[in-house]
Formats: sequence, structure tokens, C-alpha cells
Amino acid sequence: MKTLKHKNTYVNVGEKGHFFLSCEQTDRECYEHGYINTNLMLNANYEAEYDGLMVMPTDDFFTFKDMQETQNGMELRFQMPNGLEISEKVEFIDGVNVFKQTTAVKNTGAESVRLSRLSAAMATGIGLGGSKWHENPDRFIVHTCYSRWQGEGQWQSRKLKDLGLYPTTNHVWERSVFRLQSHGSWSTNELYPLMIIEDTEKGECWFFEREGAENWYMEIMVFGGFKSEFINVSMGGADEALQWTYDLQSGERYETTAAVYGVVKGGFEEAVCALTAYKRKSSLANLSEIPVTFNDYMNCNWAIETEERLKPLIDKAAELGVEYFCIDDGWAEQGVWTPLDENFPSGGLQGLLDYMQAKGLKPGVWFEFERTTFEQAEKEGLALLKRNGKVVAHHRPKLDMRDRKVWEFLFRRIDEAYRMGVRFIKNDDNNDERIGTNYDGESPAEGTRRNTQAFYAFIDELRARYPDMIVENCGGGAMRQDHGTLSHFYLQSTSDQEDYRAYPSILIGAMAYLAPEKAGIWAYPYPLLFKDMVSGNVPQAEIDEYADGRQTVFNMVNAMCGYMYLSGKLHLANERNTALIKEGIEAYKTYKDDVKNRMPMFPLPMKTMDDKTYNAFGLKGKNDALLFVWALDEKEFVLDLQKYGYLSAEKFYPLQLENVAYTYQDGKLSLRFNEANSAAIFRLK
Repeated sequence: MKTLKHKNTYVNVGEKGHFFLSCEQTDRECYEHGYINTNLMLNANYEAEYDGLMVMPTDDFFTFKDMQETQNGMELRFQMPNGLEISEKVEFIDGVNVFKQTTAVKNTGAESVRLSRLSAAMATGIGLGGSKWHENPDRFIVHTCYSRWQGEGQWQSRKLKDLGLYPTTNHVWERSVFRLQSHGSWSTNELYPLMIIEDTEKGECWFFEREGAENWYMEIMVFGGFKSEFINVSMGGADEALQWTYDLQSGERYETTAAVYGVVKGGFEEAVCALTAYKRKSSLANLSEIPVTFNDYMNCNWAIETEERLKPLIDKAAELGVEYFCIDDGWAEQGVWTPLDENFPSGGLQGLLDYMQAKGLKPGVWFEFERTTFEQAEKEGLALLKRNGKVVAHHRPKLDMRDRKVWEFLFRRIDEAYRMGVRFIKNDDNNDERIGTNYDGESPAEGTRRNTQAFYAFIDELRARYPDMIVENCGGGAMRQDHGTLSHFYLQSTSDQEDYRAYPSILIGAMAYLAPEKAGIWAYPYPLLFKDMVSGNVPQAEIDEYADGRQTVFNMVNAMCGYMYLSGKLHLANERNTALIKEGIEAYKTYKDDVKNRMPMFPLPMKTMDDKTYNAFGLKGKNDALLFVWALDEKEFVLDLQKYGYLSAEKFYPLQLENVAYTYQDGKLSLRFNEANSAAIFRLK
């Protein structure tokens, strides 16, 4: 066995090419025979499937050819009797405790071969060296993240038996499987492609994440029943269950989208910090300065855009110290992207953007790049996404991003907006291809993958053409926020949640899969609720509810955790609330550009939206931490922060409102808020 060292993890490579990770150096062979870290199935034939640790050694299917250490990792190659050559490329990410893997298959034979399952990676040997599965059934805690529109970031923590994994025999071929999966371009519509597994016995935590807005699956697999010594995790782009096959022609090579994984000493928080460091390093779009941004959609104009509705908001935003102002849906004809100048009588859209700039605001507008109309597609000769010859989402046709004419059309529209002064684009995606698209005859899942890669390339070119343009990713709220997508964007909308009291659970959950500086979080003091959308008037009784400033502070604390994204009818704010909003913005500006250097901190276990007690989240710096605290139904509670080692705590926001009494002693912060549904920020030193 050869042992390589990367950061704080040892990579143990066996003589037959298998490898496993460990937090400690070990000379122990992982298992008797050599197995590759890839999950492969051909021609829908389960008998010929290599799926984890089956009873047959991999020598029956694969011959290990060689391993080469590369400049930033290693590559292992295997040969199959039918002419397939498998290559596992493992990248060691410099400075972070994360591994990135892709798997490629090349057909060196004379006949085509149908691939019906191919994983990017399969991590084996998880828990090796500890007690057997049945000896300590509560040893592993599996954390998974569920997502719904307005209910994203909902983490669940379960033991293996709660996932339906339990031993039943002593047969070496016994297999138990727990599977997460998603289909379509909304990669985070139901689940986030991330699994964190705590090994409480060894004090280690494993993490596994799939990248890309495409069909994906993740599986925990345990083999051998009562004899099992460890568990395995497979991460795949797709298989036949997700409408994916691929006919690999003679001489052709196919490479998967990436999976990332690793193991750290510690628990959930340590694993998240490792992933956060990786996402910052691997992102293609990073802001050196985070601007305070106002968007007029959520609990505000609701895409009914008129000069009368916008100008008071522009005036108030400028007064408060906002830097960017984004006009959401309603500025242009959807899918055509020509301004609706009739809605802005004082000089059309250009006149309104000029008004913004005169106030010191940089203008932004909403797009939905992939959506169009049938008329526009016919006029411009643009390809639409289809499945089996029929347009996908007939009521909202989507463009095929592999068509260069689509790029040319969109860049003409973006260039027009840029010349008008636009420096911020909120890009949305409000319908999903579901099982996929086969525009060019490929399987639906493969079609989605190819279209997604073309979309990423388009966004990369957009950033290159307009380096001073901030581009936000919004996919039906947050239905497409995997790292493979977000790495191409400057920020991500975390949710379309309309109730500020429900937001803490969502935003804290999001901080486990988004770098905080990219997490766009709504704050909407003085909300225009959906029920009043058409009238545009906030009832006086609701305005009166904001008089004491408590709800304003709660909203501001939400947004100050990440990328502040203001909305709401701010021009209705009274003197006290205007001062609280301004104080929040000014306090945020003292640290906002340092958020990218801070790590997430989870003083409490993850809480779901139905937990109405209290919640907390932190941003750890080199010498201090910002602690965000929400009192929901419980006004009095204690936060145990002893493990972090901070010596003092002082209130950071709001200073103009005495809403909480607190003491800090022996690492415990005791809090007593004046009212329920209150919030505050503390600085720990």
C-alpha cells in the first residue's frame, strides 16, 4: 500500500488501485481484493454491474493498469475485457481538506457499449478500523438537506437504521442501499446534493457533494450484513432510473461531472467549513466588495413595475446608503427583453435608470435568459428544448443553450441593457425540464447535462464580456443552487420565503452549502404582502405593526448574515425604523467585505421551520465572531459557546433599540428578549 498525504487526510492506495481516505496514517489493507472507486453498469445488466463490494473480486471485471501521481493529485486506470478503459482522476485541492473526482470511460474496443450507470466517485472504507455495523448501530449519523420552494435548507439527522439500513444475514453479498436522487435542471428542488456522515465512534466526519444542475443520485451502500466493517457512498450523475444511458462508440471517451468528498476530524461544523473553503477556492465568480443591493420584487412591487411605484423606493434606497437597485420582472416583455417604456413616462426605462444613477445607485434588471416566446424563437431562428420531438414546458418554452444563435440573441439584449447603465442582472429560471431533454437524440438526462454545460459557458462568457456586471443566480427562488452552478455566479438567492419569521431556519441551513458571501438573503421591512399585490397599498394596520422597530430589526439581522438583499416598501418607514434600517446597513458595511474570510458557525443543531423556539448562527473570523440570534416564541434562553473559547460578548446591533438583556460568563450567553420574534447581533471576542 502507498500512502499519500493531502492537508490533514491520508490517501491509502492499494496494490490493485483501490484507495480509501483516513484522518490517520495506516498500513492496513482496506479489503482482501482490489476494488475501484467507481460505480459502473453496462447494458442494464445487474449481473455485470460493479456496485460496491460484491462477492466477486474486481479482478473478474477490471484489471488494474497503473497509477500516476499528477501535479495536483493522482489518476488511476483500469481495463475491462470488453475494451473499456476506466480512468479515475482525483484532484487534491490546494490548501483545503477536499478531494474532487471525475471518472472517464474510453471505448478501445471495436463495438459500441451502452453505459447505463456511471458514478463520478465511490468513497469506500468509511468507518474502517472501528466496530462492525451491528456492534454499534448508532455509530453513524447521516445529515441530509431537504428543499422546497420557500422552504429550503431543511436539514435532517438520522441514524443508519432510520434510513432503512440494517443487517440481516452473514452473507458477503448482502447489500443495503439508501438513495437520494433528483431529476431535471432544478438540482435542489427537493434535495440538496450533499450528504454529511458523522462517525461518532472515531470522531470523524465525512462529506460528499455532487456538482451540476442535472440529474443526480447519491447512495449509501453497506455490504456483508453482520460481517460489514465499513460503509460506502456512491455519487453519480445519473443512471437508468433517472433516464440516463449513453452509447459509447468505438474510440470515444466520456467523462462525468465532478463529485467532491473528504473526511475531517470533528463533526458537522468542521465538515461544512472544509466544504466552504473548497467552494471559495473553486468559484469562478467572486466579489472583492459586497454591495448593499435593493430588489423591488419580494414583498414589494411583485413584478408590477411603474414609475410611480419605483421612484419613492429609489429615493429611499439612496437615502439609506444602498448601492445597487435592481428592477425585477416587469421592466421588459418576458423572453423578448425589450423595455416596456410605456410604464415609465418620464423618458422610458432609460429615464428611470438615469434617475437612479443621479441618486448614486447602480441599476440592475431581472432576466430569465433561458426563457423565450414561440414568436421570438421563430423570428430569431432559435432552438428550443425538446423531448421526443415536443417542446418541453410548452407554456414557458426554454432555449437550447447549445445553439450559438441563442447566445447572439441574448448578448444583443444584454449589451443594450449594459449601454443603458445596467450593472447588475438577476437571472431567474422558473421552470424545470423534469426528466430532461433529448434535442440531439441523446438520453433525456444526458441532454440536460449538455444543455447545462452550455449554459455555464454562456455565463462565463457574459462575465468575461462585462467584468463590472454582477450576475445573480435565482432559480425559481433557490431551486438551482448546487455549487456546480453557483461557481459561475456572484451570488445566489437563498429563498423566496415571504415571512421573515420563517427565514432563520432557511438561511442557517443554506450556510451549510453556500459560502456566506454568496448567500443572498431578503430583508423586507414594511412588506407589501401578496394579498395586496395588485393595489400596491400596505394596509395602515400593518404599517402600525412596524412602529416599535422590532420587525425591522428581525429583517435586518436576517440579511446581515450574508449578502444583504433589501426589499419592502421602505419609503413608508417612520423615523425610528428608518434609523434602524440605516444603522443596520452602516453596521453591515463595517464587515461585509470580510464575510468572505469568515467561516460559518453553528452553535445549535439544525432546526427546521416548524421549530418556533429560538435559533442562532455565527460567522467566525480570526480574532472574533459575529453571532446572530433570533428569539421566536421563546424570549429567554442560554447559548452554550464554550467550545469556541471566546472571552467576551457585546451587542453589535441594534444599538438604538434596547430589545435584549444579556450576560456572558464561562462561555455561556444568557439572553432575555423583551418580546417574542425579536433578534440581535453580538460580537464575540
